[in-house]
Amino acid sequence: MISDRTLRFPCDIIFGRPRHTPSSLSNSEARLESVQTSDGEQVKQSSERMKIRYDSRATDHHFKEGDLVFMYNQKRQRSLSPKLQHNWEGPYTVVKKLNDVV
Repeated sequence: MISDRTLRFPCDIIFGRPRHTPSSLSNSEARLESVQTSDGEQVKQSSERMKIRYDSRATDHHFKEGDLVFMYNQKRQRSLSPKLQHNWEGPYTVVKKLNDVV
């Protein structure tokens, strides 16, 4: 609405203006709520499927003292392309296990 005047489009002239009644608004609200609940359920189901898939492929590593391990090196040298650099260093020997993570 521009300066208290309702714009008329060609489709309004041909088909007439749509009537927005409170019942159509309540139907729209009900439809929106049903879509939101079904979307929430689908998101929950897909996240459960992703968790199951991840858990089936994930491996749990348990290192003991004396095991030989490689360490991932995130540092990059400027002189060499990242494709040609060594990503892993080692092998190193596990000297002491501090906790389950380190």
